[in-house]
Amino acid sequence: MKVTNKMKYTKFGKGSGQGAVIIVGLILNAVSALAGTDIILSGSVAAITTVTIGSTASLGTTLGSVGLTAFTVATATEINNVTAGYTITVTSASSAAQVTDHSITTLRLTGSLATTPIPYTMTYGGATVSLDPTLGTAVFTRTSVVNTPAGANEDLDITTSAATSAQAGTYTDTVTLTIAAL
Repeated sequence: MKVTNKMKYTKFGKGSGQGAVIIVGLILNAVSALAGTDIILSGSVAAITTVTIGSTASLGTTLGSVGLTAFTVATATEINNVTAGYTITVTSASSAAQVTDHSITTLRLTGSLATTPIPYTMTYGGATVSLDPTLGTAVFTRTSVVNTPAGANEDLDITTSAATSAQAGTYTDTVTLTIAAL
């Protein structure tokens, strides 16, 4: 029997396009089975906003006789990956403790037995630290600064006159640096 004769006895009949449609459908199903599926790769990067202090320098034992000029007491490393930037807030514990006499804008080294503090000025990253009269803090804003992974190093320098009238003792201040993403 010839193929044409077989077709005439099938339910599709001779010359029917239905057989061709079935074959094309089977081919398309096989091709779609080979087609890929999308894989969406997605992840996130956590915000990194840190400030660390490297080694600190002692003010020494000469505060009563010799002043200090732009003396680097510490170097801070600021690290940030937030594109809007960040703020650095500088706070002085000795100045914050002076709320009662309304002189929180004056930076001072205070002693445990001393009645006369030693005033000083400070720069952070070359900019003068001016404490806000209401909050007793200074805020430095770094907009659009992304400085990871190495970070930016900023010196914390103080200047003070010779404290010739200061009482004997140890004078201190605790300066706190706080970083926050914008």
